[in-house]
Amino acid sequence: MTKTAFLFLFLSSALFANAIGIVHKVDGIVKVKHASSIKKSKLKKGDLIQEGDIVSTFRKSHAVLKLQDGSNVVVGPKSVISFENALAFAQNEGKIYYKITSKDLKNKLKIKTNFAIIGIKGTTFIVGTDDNSSFVALKEGLIGIASIKEEFRLYKQKVMSEYEAYVRKQKEGFEKFKKAQEEYVVTQTKEFDLEAGHVVSFEQNKAVEKPLKTKEEFAAFEKLLK
Repeated sequence: MTKTAFLFLFLSSALFANAIGIVHKVDGIVKVKHASSIKKSKLKKGDLIQEGDIVSTFRKSHAVLKLQDGSNVVVGPKSVISFENALAFAQNEGKIYYKITSKDLKNKLKIKTNFAIIGIKGTTFIVGTDDNSSFVALKEGLIGIASIKEEFRLYKQKVMSEYEAYVRKQKEGFEKFKKAQEEYVVTQTKEFDLEAGHVVSFEQNKAVEKPLKTKEEFAAFEKLLK
Protein backbone atom coordinates (compact mmCIF):
# COMPACT_ATOMS: atom_id res chain seq x y z
CA MET A 1 0.00 0.00 0.00
CA THR A 2 1.39 3.39 -0.99
CA LYS A 3 1.76 6.24 1.51
CA THR A 4 -0.98 8.17 -0.31
CA ALA A 5 -3.41 5.26 -0.14
CA PHE A 6 -2.57 4.66 3.52
CA LEU A 7 -3.11 8.35 4.33
CA PHE A 8 -6.47 8.34 2.53
CA LEU A 9 -7.57 5.23 4.41
CA PHE A 10 -6.45 6.75 7.72
CA LEU A 11 -8.27 10.02 7.11
CA SER A 12 -11.42 8.19 5.98
CA SER A 13 -11.39 6.05 9.13
CA ALA A 14 -10.86 9.10 11.31
CA LEU A 15 -13.69 10.99 9.63
CA PHE A 16 -16.08 8.04 9.96
CA ALA A 17 -15.13 7.62 13.61
CA ASN A 18 -16.39 11.15 14.25
CA ALA A 19 -19.48 10.79 12.05
CA ILE A 20 -22.98 10.05 13.31
CA GLY A 21 -23.63 7.71 10.39
CA ILE A 22 -23.37 7.10 6.67
CA VAL A 23 -25.82 7.30 3.77
CA HIS A 24 -26.74 3.77 2.76
CA LYS A 25 -29.27 4.56 0.02
CA VAL A 26 -30.81 7.58 -1.73
CA ASP A 27 -33.84 7.62 -4.00
CA GLY A 28 -34.99 10.86 -5.61
CA ILE A 29 -33.90 14.31 -4.46
CA VAL A 30 -32.37 14.42 -1.00
CA LYS A 31 -30.33 17.36 0.28
CA VAL A 32 -28.13 18.11 3.25
CA LYS A 33 -27.15 21.37 4.89
CA HIS A 34 -23.92 21.19 6.86
CA ALA A 35 -23.39 23.29 9.96
CA SER A 36 -20.45 25.01 8.26
CA SER A 37 -22.46 25.99 5.16
CA ILE A 38 -25.41 28.24 4.32
CA LYS A 39 -26.27 26.25 1.20
CA LYS A 40 -27.80 22.82 0.71
CA SER A 41 -26.06 20.17 -1.36
CA LYS A 42 -27.25 16.90 -2.84
CA LEU A 43 -26.87 13.88 -0.60
CA LYS A 44 -25.57 10.70 -2.17
CA LYS A 45 -24.76 7.14 -1.16
CA GLY A 46 -21.56 6.93 0.87
CA ASP A 47 -21.76 10.46 2.28
CA LEU A 48 -21.12 10.80 6.00
CA ILE A 49 -23.66 12.35 8.37
CA GLN A 50 -21.92 14.72 10.75
CA GLU A 51 -23.03 16.72 13.79
CA GLY A 52 -25.11 19.71 12.76
CA ASP A 53 -26.25 18.21 9.46
CA ILE A 54 -29.86 18.79 8.38
CA VAL A 55 -31.22 16.23 5.91
CA SER A 56 -34.33 17.01 3.87
CA THR A 57 -36.18 14.92 1.30
CA PHE A 58 -38.36 16.07 -1.56
CA ARG A 59 -41.62 14.63 -2.87
CA LYS A 60 -41.39 10.92 -3.79
CA SER A 61 -37.86 10.77 -2.32
CA HIS A 62 -36.29 9.00 0.63
CA ALA A 63 -32.94 8.28 2.24
CA VAL A 64 -31.70 5.32 4.27
CA LEU A 65 -29.12 6.30 6.87
CA LYS A 66 -27.07 3.80 8.85
CA LEU A 67 -25.82 5.01 12.23
CA GLN A 68 -22.43 4.14 13.69
CA ASP A 69 -23.91 1.39 15.87
CA GLY A 70 -25.79 -0.27 12.99
CA SER A 71 -29.15 1.35 13.73
CA ASN A 72 -31.22 2.50 10.75
CA VAL A 73 -33.11 5.72 10.03
CA VAL A 74 -35.33 5.92 6.94
CA VAL A 75 -36.27 9.49 6.05
CA GLY A 76 -39.57 9.45 4.15
CA PRO A 77 -40.76 11.90 1.46
CA LYS A 78 -41.04 15.61 2.35
CA SER A 79 -39.31 15.13 5.69
CA VAL A 80 -36.61 17.03 7.61
CA ILE A 81 -34.30 15.72 10.32
CA SER A 82 -31.51 17.54 12.15
CA PHE A 83 -28.59 15.67 13.71
CA GLU A 84 -27.58 17.84 16.65
CA ASN A 85 -25.22 15.15 17.90
CA ALA A 86 -25.08 11.35 18.19
CA LEU A 87 -27.64 11.34 21.02
CA ALA A 88 -29.98 14.17 19.99
CA PHE A 89 -31.95 14.34 16.74
CA ALA A 90 -34.69 16.82 15.84
CA GLN A 91 -37.49 15.77 13.49
CA ASN A 92 -38.95 18.99 12.13
CA GLU A 93 -41.50 17.58 9.68
CA GLY A 94 -42.55 14.55 7.69
CA LYS A 95 -42.51 10.84 8.44
CA ILE A 96 -39.40 8.98 9.60
CA TYR A 97 -38.79 5.33 10.52
CA TYR A 98 -36.32 4.49 13.28
CA LYS A 99 -34.86 1.07 14.09
CA ILE A 100 -32.51 1.47 17.04
CA THR A 101 -30.45 -1.64 17.66
CA SER A 102 -27.63 -0.56 19.95
CA LYS A 103 -27.97 -1.23 23.67
CA ASP A 104 -25.74 1.78 24.25
CA LEU A 105 -28.28 4.13 22.68
CA LYS A 106 -31.34 2.81 24.46
CA ASN A 107 -32.44 5.19 27.22
CA LYS A 108 -30.00 7.78 25.86
CA LEU A 109 -30.98 8.86 22.34
CA LYS A 110 -33.65 11.57 22.29
CA ILE A 111 -35.68 12.78 19.33
CA LYS A 112 -37.13 16.28 19.56
CA THR A 113 -40.34 17.07 17.67
CA ASN A 114 -42.73 20.01 17.64
CA PHE A 115 -45.05 18.20 20.09
CA ALA A 116 -42.81 16.18 22.43
CA ILE A 117 -39.38 14.80 23.24
CA ILE A 118 -39.15 11.08 22.58
CA GLY A 119 -36.79 9.05 24.76
CA ILE A 120 -35.68 5.83 23.12
CA LYS A 121 -36.34 2.87 25.37
CA GLY A 122 -37.39 0.61 22.49
CA THR A 123 -36.37 -0.30 19.02
CA THR A 124 -38.68 0.11 16.04
CA PHE A 125 -41.03 3.06 15.60
CA ILE A 126 -42.32 5.71 13.18
CA VAL A 127 -42.74 9.40 13.95
CA GLY A 128 -44.98 11.53 11.76
CA THR A 129 -45.42 15.26 12.20
CA ASP A 130 -46.95 18.18 10.32
CA ASP A 131 -48.80 21.42 11.04
CA ASN A 132 -52.17 19.71 11.61
CA SER A 133 -51.51 16.49 13.50
CA SER A 134 -48.70 14.20 14.63
CA PHE A 135 -48.29 10.60 15.72
CA VAL A 136 -45.89 8.01 17.06
CA ALA A 137 -46.39 4.34 16.17
CA LEU A 138 -44.37 1.72 18.05
CA LYS A 139 -43.82 -1.77 16.64
CA GLU A 140 -41.28 -3.09 19.14
CA GLY A 141 -39.88 -2.04 22.51
CA LEU A 142 -40.83 0.93 24.66
CA ILE A 143 -40.78 4.71 24.14
CA GLY A 144 -40.96 7.55 26.65
CA ILE A 145 -42.87 10.64 25.49
CA ALA A 146 -42.51 13.94 27.35
CA SER A 147 -44.43 17.12 26.55
CA ILE A 148 -42.43 20.20 25.61
CA LYS A 149 -45.27 22.49 26.74
CA GLU A 150 -48.27 21.88 29.00
CA GLU A 151 -49.48 18.51 30.24
CA PHE A 152 -51.04 16.09 27.79
CA ARG A 153 -54.68 15.20 28.16
CA LEU A 154 -54.10 11.52 27.50
CA TYR A 155 -56.97 9.40 26.16
CA LYS A 156 -55.99 5.77 26.57
CA GLN A 157 -58.29 3.29 24.86
CA LYS A 158 -59.59 0.52 27.07
CA VAL A 159 -58.96 -3.05 26.06
CA MET A 160 -62.26 -4.89 26.01
CA SER A 161 -62.82 -8.61 26.28
CA GLU A 162 -64.67 -10.41 23.47
CA TYR A 163 -67.80 -10.46 25.62
CA GLU A 164 -67.62 -6.72 26.31
CA ALA A 165 -67.13 -6.05 22.62
CA TYR A 166 -70.16 -8.21 21.83
CA VAL A 167 -72.34 -6.39 24.39
CA ARG A 168 -71.23 -3.04 22.99
CA LYS A 169 -72.30 -4.02 19.50
CA GLN A 170 -75.74 -4.81 20.83
CA LYS A 171 -76.18 -1.37 22.31
CA GLU A 172 -77.24 1.38 19.97
CA GLY A 173 -78.47 4.94 20.29
CA PHE A 174 -76.59 6.04 23.42
CA GLU A 175 -74.92 9.43 23.41
CA LYS A 176 -71.50 9.88 21.83
CA PHE A 177 -70.17 11.55 24.96
CA LYS A 178 -71.10 8.58 27.10
CA LYS A 179 -69.59 6.20 24.57
CA ALA A 180 -66.34 8.16 24.54
CA GLN A 181 -66.15 8.09 28.33
CA GLU A 182 -66.63 4.32 28.33
CA GLU A 183 -64.02 3.68 25.64
CA TYR A 184 -61.17 5.77 27.04
CA VAL A 185 -59.42 6.39 30.33
CA VAL A 186 -58.53 10.09 30.47
CA THR A 187 -55.62 11.44 32.51
CA GLN A 188 -53.53 14.61 32.72
CA THR A 189 -49.82 13.87 32.44
CA LYS A 190 -46.56 15.57 31.48
CA GLU A 191 -45.03 12.35 30.19
CA PHE A 192 -45.93 8.72 29.56
CA ASP A 193 -44.59 5.50 28.05
CA LEU A 194 -45.86 4.03 24.80
CA GLU A 195 -45.79 0.24 24.66
CA ALA A 196 -45.18 -1.95 21.62
CA GLY A 197 -48.15 -2.47 19.34
CA HIS A 198 -49.66 0.96 20.05
CA VAL A 199 -49.96 4.30 18.28
CA VAL A 200 -50.57 7.71 19.83
CA SER A 201 -51.77 10.74 17.87
CA PHE A 202 -51.37 14.35 18.97
CA GLU A 203 -53.43 17.47 18.43
CA GLN A 204 -52.26 20.40 20.53
CA ASN A 205 -52.20 19.04 24.12
CA LYS A 206 -54.56 16.14 23.36
CA ALA A 207 -52.98 12.69 22.99
CA VAL A 208 -55.04 9.67 21.94
CA GLU A 209 -53.48 6.22 22.33
CA LYS A 210 -54.87 3.16 20.53
CA PRO A 211 -53.74 -0.35 19.60
CA LEU A 212 -51.78 -0.45 16.34
CA LYS A 213 -54.22 -2.19 13.96
CA THR A 214 -51.93 -2.52 10.96
CA LYS A 215 -48.18 -2.70 10.38
CA GLU A 216 -48.32 -2.00 6.66
CA GLU A 217 -46.53 1.31 7.07
CA PHE A 218 -43.69 -0.43 8.89
CA ALA A 219 -43.48 -3.02 6.12
CA ALA A 220 -43.23 -0.26 3.49
CA PHE A 221 -40.30 1.39 5.32
CA GLU A 222 -38.57 -1.92 6.04
CA LYS A 223 -38.75 -2.82 2.36
CA LEU A 224 -36.53 0.20 1.68
CA LEU A 225 -33.84 -1.22 3.96
CA LYS A 226 -33.29 -4.24 1.70
